[in-house]
Amino acid sequence: MIRIVAAAIRSRVVPTILVIIALTTSMALLLTVDRIQQATKKGFNQSLGGVDLVLGPRGSGIELVLYTVFHLGKPTNNITTETLKDIERNPFVEWAIPIALGDSHQGFRVISTIPEYFDRIRFDGDQSLSFSQGRAFQELNDVVIGSAVASELGYQLGSSIFVTHGSESLGRTHDDFAFQISGILNPTGTPTDRAVFVSLEGYELIHLGWKSGSKIVSLDRIDISQIPRERLYPATITAAYLGLTSKLNLFKASRFINEYPEEAVSAVIPGVALAELWSMVGSVDFVFRIFNWLIIGISLIGMVTMTLSSLDSRTRELTILRAVGATPLQLASMVLIETMLVSIISMAMAVGLVRLSTWVAADLLTQWAGVHIELTWISFDEFSVLIIIMLAGLVASLIPATLVYRRSLAQGFLH
Repeated sequence: MIRIVAAAIRSRVVPTILVIIALTTSMALLLTVDRIQQATKKGFNQSLGGVDLVLGPRGSGIELVLYTVFHLGKPTNNITTETLKDIERNPFVEWAIPIALGDSHQGFRVISTIPEYFDRIRFDGDQSLSFSQGRAFQELNDVVIGSAVASELGYQLGSSIFVTHGSESLGRTHDDFAFQISGILNPTGTPTDRAVFVSLEGYELIHLGWKSGSKIVSLDRIDISQIPRERLYPATITAAYLGLTSKLNLFKASRFINEYPEEAVSAVIPGVALAELWSMVGSVDFVFRIFNWLIIGISLIGMVTMTLSSLDSRTRELTILRAVGATPLQLASMVLIETMLVSIISMAMAVGLVRLSTWVAADLLTQWAGVHIELTWISFDEFSVLIIIMLAGLVASLIPATLVYRRSLAQGFLH
C-alpha cells in the first residue's frame, strides 16, 4: 500500500511539493515565533537576579529596565548621588549598587559602578558572577570586560583600551586616558557578557575637562596623582540597583521612593516591568499567531483541494486497483495515507527549518541584547502542536476519502 501511495504521489509531484512547502513554512513560522518569544522571555527574566528594585529618574519603568539591564536605548536623565545615599539610609534598603551610563567601546556599553556589583548581581536564578581571569577593578585605570567583549575583540589581561564618549559613531574617544583590563568575566548568557565595566571614579576622571560633549582640557595637562580619590566620586548617576532587607518590604520601599520629596525619582520592580513589556508584546504576538493558524488552515484546504481535483484524473488508476481486488475501504485509506505522508514530510522539514531560524535569531538576539537562547530540536509542546496540525489534515482529508469510498462502492470507477 505504501509503495502504491508513493507512486501516486510521484505522479503528482509538482502540486505535492507546493503543498509540502506551504505546510512546512506555515508550521515553521508558527513554531519559530512561539519559540523565540518563550526563549527571549526566559532569557530576559534571568538576566538580572538578586535585585529587588531599580532606582532611576521618574519616567517609564520599562525604559529604565531596558537601558540599565539590557543596554537597549539611552538614559534621558540622571539622579544625584545625594539622593541615592539618602535612600540607602532607609531601614528597608540593605545595599545599593550605583551605575552610570553614557560611554561605549567598540559598540559595547560601558558601565561604571562599584566593585560590589560583581558580588551582588545574580543571573539565571541565583548564580553569581565569576571571573575566568583576573579580578574586579581596584585602580582608576582598571577595567573588567564580559566574555563576549574578550572573545570578539581578542582582549586579554593587561590589554589597554580607550572608551568613547557617547556612541561609537558620534562620540569622541577619551584618548588621553587608557584603561587596562584587570578582569574577564565568565560567560553568563546575559547582557553582562557584552559590557565593559569601569569604576565610578575612573569614569568621572575621564570626563574631567569635558563640557557639553566636547573635550576642553586634556588629562595630559592634569596631575592625576594629586586628585583625591573621594573627589572623583560623581555627583550624579544614571540609576542604582537596590537590595532590600526583606521581600515583604518591597512595596513599602517602592512607595517611599516614588513619593520621595527631594527629587523626582522612581523605583521599578524588574519583574513587574518585564511583565508589562510582555503584555504589550503579547497582544501583537496573539494577532500574529492567529494569522499563522489561518495560513496553516489555508495550506490544509489546498491539500484537500489538490486531492479532490485529482480524483477525476485518477479514475483509471483507481479502476485498475478496484479490478485487481482493492476494497473501497483500502482505496479510501490510500487517500488518508497520502495525507499522512505529506504531513510527516512537512513536519520533519518544519523542525529543521525551525532549528535553522532559531539559530539565526539566537545569534542576532545575542548581538542585540546579549540574551542567549538555548538551541533545541523540538519540545513536547511543539510536538503536540505538530500532531494537532497533522490530525487536522487527516480530518480534512476525510472528505476526499469518503468520496473515493462511495464512488468505489457504487462501482463508479468501472464506467
